Amino acid sequence: MPSAALKNALQARLDLLQQLWERRDSDAIVRELYTETTEIAGAGSDVLYHGTAQLRELLAVLVNDSRGASIRIDRLTALGDSAAYTWVTWSVLPLAGEAFSMKSLFVWGLVDGSWRVLADMYAEGEIPA
Repeated sequence: MPSAALKNALQARLDLLQQLWERRDSDAIVRELYTETTEIAGAGSDVLYHGTAQLRELLAVLVNDSRGASIRIDRLTALGDSAAYTWVTWSVLPLAGEAFSMKSLFVWGLVDGSWRVLADMYAEGEIPA
């Protein structure tokens, strides 16, 4: 079972992501939450985004197409002292229309003392309770 300290640390990172998302600061999201080697893929997309330039491009589109997003950790598994993965559910507020849910599998690594998303696979829907 993961420690409360790990869950709190990762939730703090997700809280930062939400704050930066609300400010529509995609550059800061990439700088603060990802690494130069982070990979992101989405269901229905043929692209595996990687590298700072591609991540900035992807995040700019996602952030600018919404009013905000909130994220909850549904499941957390520690993989030693410096790695973990989380299943998370996003509640996304689009520019127009009603909120919708997305789910992601985040692979986390402790990089220079800061938890970073090393990989993200996202799709529509929620992680079941």
